[in-house]
Amino acid sequence: MSERGYARVSWRRGGLALLVCSLVVSAGGLLPAAPAHAAAATRPDRSRIAPIAAVPADSVVDAYGVGIHLNFLDTPYADADAVAQRLADLGVRHVRDDLFLDSPRQYAAIATVAQRGIGFDLIMGRPDSGATPADYVDAVATQLPAGAVESLEGANEWDLFGPDDPADWVPQVKSWQQQLYAAAKAEPATADLPVLSPSLAFKQNYSVAGDLSQDADVANAHMYPGGYRPANEIRQITDALRASVPGKPLVTTEAGYHNAVGADSAHPAVPEDVAGTYLPRLLLEHVLRGDRRMYGYELIDEFDDPGRTDPEANFGLLRHDLTPKPAYAAMKNLLGLLADPGPSFSPGSLAVEATGLPPGEGRYVLTQRRDGRFVLLLWRDVSVWDAAQQEKVDVAPADVTLRFAGAKNLVVHRPSSGAAAQRRTTASALSLSLGGEVVAVTIGPPSPPTAPAPTHVRAKRGNASATVTWDLPRTKAHVTGFEISRIPGDHPRVVPARARSLRVTRLTNGTRYVFNIRALTAHGSSRTVSTRPVVPATVPTAPHLRVVRAGPHRVTVTWTRSAGRGSPVTAYRLVCLGRTVKVGPGKRRATIAGLPSHRRVRVAVRARNGVGWGRAAYTRYVTTSG
Repeated sequence: MSERGYARVSWRRGGLALLVCSLVVSAGGLLPAAPAHAAAATRPDRSRIAPIAAVPADSVVDAYGVGIHLNFLDTPYADADAVAQRLADLGVRHVRDDLFLDSPRQYAAIATVAQRGIGFDLIMGRPDSGATPADYVDAVATQLPAGAVESLEGANEWDLFGPDDPADWVPQVKSWQQQLYAAAKAEPATADLPVLSPSLAFKQNYSVAGDLSQDADVANAHMYPGGYRPANEIRQITDALRASVPGKPLVTTEAGYHNAVGADSAHPAVPEDVAGTYLPRLLLEHVLRGDRRMYGYELIDEFDDPGRTDPEANFGLLRHDLTPKPAYAAMKNLLGLLADPGPSFSPGSLAVEATGLPPGEGRYVLTQRRDGRFVLLLWRDVSVWDAAQQEKVDVAPADVTLRFAGAKNLVVHRPSSGAAAQRRTTASALSLSLGGEVVAVTIGPPSPPTAPAPTHVRAKRGNASATVTWDLPRTKAHVTGFEISRIPGDHPRVVPARARSLRVTRLTNGTRYVFNIRALTAHGSSRTVSTRPVVPATVPTAPHLRVVRAGPHRVTVTWTRSAGRGSPVTAYRLVCLGRTVKVGPGKRRATIAGLPSHRRVRVAVRARNGVGWGRAAYTRYVTTSG
């Protein structure tokens, strides 16, 4: 919906196929892919509770992104600082936006958001833009901060916004994608970025478009439930997409609900509180199916619409005045429960079973944090809103009992109802009332920090290196050292307790790094503290001089672009006989005037970036005329 229009997907209430990770409700309760004939004893035998494999809790956080429109200057998105703050408060790490050419204000806004450690998926223009895909790739390479962009995307819903006749729009969207893929892979700054296939507005058009996989690293679709339960249409759209882009990781770049309950629209609305119930389920439905990421549409209501009659003005997690809707609070609560940044690890499994779930409705995702705690996310595939009648559905709660192999410390949260824990207990069984919202159960005692967290944690860039510094508050705990890890990175490093800095080498210039540090004791560790992102860099390469010509009292030099080596080139400087000329980064030709006549001279040319001035390149000697 980045074109200020919305996709009118063909909605229908279809049944949901049984999923590999769904709860299988039988006499045995909660079992991973339990056989249909499985039976349980009359009295629970806890020694026979089957273990369930977990996924990293932080992987669910990493699977969530949000759509934004930083170049919509007649909307609240014009305030980039406010947008960046609301994204950081939400806890989201990924955003999607359209890239505009010749838009310094958008480029500065992208930098503002990226400084919060948030990466961009950018829509790289469309066939009627008047430019080429190579122009957009060049803008990413030369105008945006290194590390800010994490993926590039083909044309957005060209079957909706382009020509009506498939004989026109299909070759247009394919040609644009082919050019984008070739340009992205040919440019060193973008060669390693995944390229997403073009999104289509209507699932039936994937068969019309044919094979789109040759020029894409990632399959891309828009999957709006259309006012119905979150699982609606996911399987059908996925099947249609897979026929066109087989064998690629899947990212859903648009999904969500609008709150224009006063609109007469083919895309039904839901009230704000219903969206607050549905949105955590929507993300988890996509996680359940193995989607790499789901971008919710969108962060902010673009226009003030008191009557709620315009769907396009009501998709936001935030209202037009930036106050949070229930969906914003629900997602913030869910992400906060699961956020666990750090080095990769192999999660374990948990022996748990459930009884009392209505057949065919149960869903779960079991996650584990690095400190060993599990977070079990439970929900039911039920509707809490009748999209056709535009009225709420009274969902009778299911009385569910979770049983574990032994006593556990249990904390119950309901992200759609608030951030505070609903219940805390230590037991080998837990009774829950499960309605239409997600219930999160944290299982196992957390590792209580035995030392204070490091403070004043900073990272300063160097040439292929970074220096991390920190302080430690006064404490009676016996700190044995500090563990420092980086993203992306290798295994954590441990330094002595007396250390307050660490220089990390063998980094890649131009790559964005985040360092995590925690204090260690013999009994546990402090909470982890992260630095702001840092991009190692060094001075630019010397320009390659192509032509030098002498004239009356002047010398003109032509050169090729210097490599920024981690930081974009910001200027070039020419020096000859004490005279200096400075030009902008886009210039490739300059003249030094006012030189003595009939003088044999040469010119020094060097480039500057955010680190400083690079090595000079010298022209051959030439003689000025009089």
